[in-house]
Amino acid sequence: MKTDKPILLFDGDCKFCNFWVGLIQRQKAQNKFNYFPLKSSNGKELISTYNVPNSIDSVVVIANNTVYYKTGAALKIAKTLGGFWNLALILWLIPKPVRDWLYDIVAKNRHKFFKNKENCEIHN
Repeated sequence: MKTDKPILLFDGDCKFCNFWVGLIQRQKAQNKFNYFPLKSSNGKELISTYNVPNSIDSVVVIANNTVYYKTGAALKIAKTLGGFWNLALILWLIPKPVRDWLYDIVAKNRHKFFKNKENCEIHN
């Protein structure tokens, strides 16, 4: 799948993930990314093509043939959105292992904090 826009893969079964994707789209950024749930046919194809580890079940960004995971993906999203989202880029000052450790805590517990949805609200 060839695209000039970054690809945002997300957990379509997660209310927390859907909230963030919806927020990004409502910020008039819907045309800055191609959005696919991880479990969609396009998502599975991209996971296979870019060798995304099976352990990744939250957010992945693919831009310029580079795959970003965890906080790297979140910060790539912020950088792509620009504007006030650039404030999040200060998190680059925190060492990646610490950022990703905190990310993993949220990712591991996101289904506990936000009840799962039956279906994904984001459609492509």
